[in-house]
Amino acid sequence: MLHLINILCKLFLIFTSLIGHAICSNVAPLNTEESVNQSGYPLEKYKLQTLDKFTLGLERIPYSKNGDRTIGKPILLMHGLFLSSFVFTNTNKSLSYSLSEAGYDVWLFNARGTGLSRTYSIYSKAGAAPRMNKMSWDFSFHEMGIYDFPAAVDFVLNKTGRPKLDVVGYSLGATIALVGLSEKPAYNNKVDKLVLMAPTTIMISHRFPISAFHRGSLLFKYSMKEQNFFPAVQDPDAAHRYLRWLCTYTIFYPYCLLYIDTAQGSRINYNRDMVVSTLTDFPQPVSKKMLFHWVQLMSSKRFCKYDYGVNGNMQHYNTKSPPDYNLSKVTTAVYILHSKDDNLSAIKDVNWLADKLPNVKDIYYIDNIKFGHLSFVMHANIDRLINNKIKNALLTKAFN
Repeated sequence: MLHLINILCKLFLIFTSLIGHAICSNVAPLNTEESVNQSGYPLEKYKLQTLDKFTLGLERIPYSKNGDRTIGKPILLMHGLFLSSFVFTNTNKSLSYSLSEAGYDVWLFNARGTGLSRTYSIYSKAGAAPRMNKMSWDFSFHEMGIYDFPAAVDFVLNKTGRPKLDVVGYSLGATIALVGLSEKPAYNNKVDKLVLMAPTTIMISHRFPISAFHRGSLLFKYSMKEQNFFPAVQDPDAAHRYLRWLCTYTIFYPYCLLYIDTAQGSRINYNRDMVVSTLTDFPQPVSKKMLFHWVQLMSSKRFCKYDYGVNGNMQHYNTKSPPDYNLSKVTTAVYILHSKDDNLSAIKDVNWLADKLPNVKDIYYIDNIKFGHLSFVMHANIDRLINNKIKNALLTKAFN
């Protein structure tokens, strides 16, 4: 499935090169900064370094556009796979704005290689050509969990002077937070509440597109032999602009919707503007090691560390096989949102996770409407179905 998406990306780029380079720059904001500014909210940007010397970029909405500039409790929003912080700001109903209006100091995480973190890492200066291999791509969600997550938490708490913050992890963002809290349990004392939205950990249920990815994993690994990241484009920002431009045309839009449906494994009738907006940012580049780690989870049906082979595992872990993440160490209060039609965060997988976590306070399950993996950030009624539920959990310690 990922091989197919890579081919589609390349075909889109080739086609747009042939028919011209006109870009409708006013269709939608190009990134988080443009989206926040266009929506009228204040924005601050920060650059920080992890302990393993990766550069990260954080965006911040410190207070509401309609408020008195009072800065409330910090909350860190963590995006999903192939996404960046833009997914929390790309519509006026997005979670970041809803939380800002509720009085939160909203911080937007960008994992290494994505969004603002990628911008800071691959551009030497304004107007310069991107250099995707300027940064190392030797990382998976493990490094994001033990380096990126603690660095972001510490930076936010140091900047705000607060003892704790709340965290919302969506999809991969939930994975990163769980890895960080299990591998560095002291950080449970720094996180007040952890909201896991469509969390991805163990891959027991092989539903499409996971099943297709798993079956084609050998072909995918072979196709990625000479690549460090996926999709293999040297200028992702230009690729996203071209893709967005194509999707504004009626003749191409059905393929853009199919592109979204294929990625999440379920057919949802999303709003046209939301589809175009999402493809402004999706797919963000992902390291080969990250995708190989996901293949490993699918094959082993375990939530475990990266498999370096017997010799490599002995060097890294002093065991022949990679150890499981110890989720019993995640003692922070946890709230989980998931849905019946989510093929990437399937019911059986989420139930397994809930049983492993020692402090699950509430679970919100959507089964009465068609609601897929991307619906958590793309659905037309996201404010009522998701945002209000999250605010209830944060304020009253229950979804209802």
